[in-house]
Amino acid sequence: MAGRILSSKGRVIAYLPNFRVAVKHFRAFSSYNEQKLSEYYRVRRTGRKTVWPDKNLGPLGPRDSRFPLPGSIGLSSGLNTAPIEEIELPIPQAVLVPSTIADHHQDISQQLLAHADVINDDGFLPESVTPTPADLLECVAQVCPKTLCKDFQELFPDRDVLNDPLTVITLSQKTENDMSGWTPAVEEEREALLETFMEGACEICTFLQQAGYWADFIDPSSGKPYMGPHTNASFLETDERYRQFGFEIDDLGCCKVIRHHVWGTHSYIGCLFTNAPLSHPVIQTMKKNNYGPIETSEAKQ
Repeated sequence: MAGRILSSKGRVIAYLPNFRVAVKHFRAFSSYNEQKLSEYYRVRRTGRKTVWPDKNLGPLGPRDSRFPLPGSIGLSSGLNTAPIEEIELPIPQAVLVPSTIADHHQDISQQLLAHADVINDDGFLPESVTPTPADLLECVAQVCPKTLCKDFQELFPDRDVLNDPLTVITLSQKTENDMSGWTPAVEEEREALLETFMEGACEICTFLQQAGYWADFIDPSSGKPYMGPHTNASFLETDERYRQFGFEIDDLGCCKVIRHHVWGTHSYIGCLFTNAPLSHPVIQTMKKNNYGPIETSEAKQ
C-alpha cells in the first residue's frame, strides 16, 4: 500500500495506510547520516585536546567535546578525527513578549496562506491529495505560529520554544464510529485508538531524540505533555488552538468535538511537538519502505 505526501509552504501532509507506517519512517531516520549532524551546530576547530573528567579539577574541568551527550556518550565516528571539534552552542534566552495587534494580524495571515496552499475555494483538498479509502492516517507537520509558541511555552516550561524551532505534527486516525456521540462501540474504539497513538507517539519521539532532537507529545486522555515535567497547562483535543492547525471545533451545546477537514467527526486526533525543523529530511520526505513508494506532488504556491 502506497502512502502519499504533499509538500507546501509551511506544512507537509502525508496520507498513510496505518500508524505503523509512520513509525517505520521515523525509525529509518533515527540514525540519520551522522556526517550531516554538524549542519545543525556551530563548531570551532581548536588544536587543544580536552579530557574529561580532568584529573586535577575532576568533573568541573572542561568536558571532552568528543563525548557531548549525557553519560559521556559520543559518536564513534568522531573518536579518531583530529583536531578535536569543540561545540559552542548559543545560550537560549527565554523572553516572553506580550501579544500585539500586529502579531495577531500576522498569525491570521499565516493561517490563511497555509490553508490557501492546500484547500480549494469549495473548502476541500485538491483531488490529488485527498486521502483514498485505504488511507487511515493523516500526518501533518507544520511550523508553529509564533503567537501560539507563547502559549505553548507554558506546556513545555523546560524548553525555549520561543527562540528554538517548533514543529507541530498532528496525527489524525480515521475512525469507524462518529466520535461526536457516546456509545459502547465509540468508547471501545477510542480506547483502542488511544493505545495505538500512545505507543506510536512514544516510538516516534524516541527516534527523534536518537537523531539528536527534542520531542514530546500530548497525552490525549489528560491534555498534558507525556515526557516533560508537570505543568498546569493543557492542550485537550477540543482546544480552540487546534483551529490554527487546520481543524474545526464544533460546539454541540452539551460538549465540544473536533472535526477533521475530510473525515469530519469520524477521526481521532493526536499531537506531537519537536524542534526538528520542517526542512529536515525526516519530515520533508517519506523513504521507500516495504509498503511501496511515495507519490510526491507540490502544492500551488
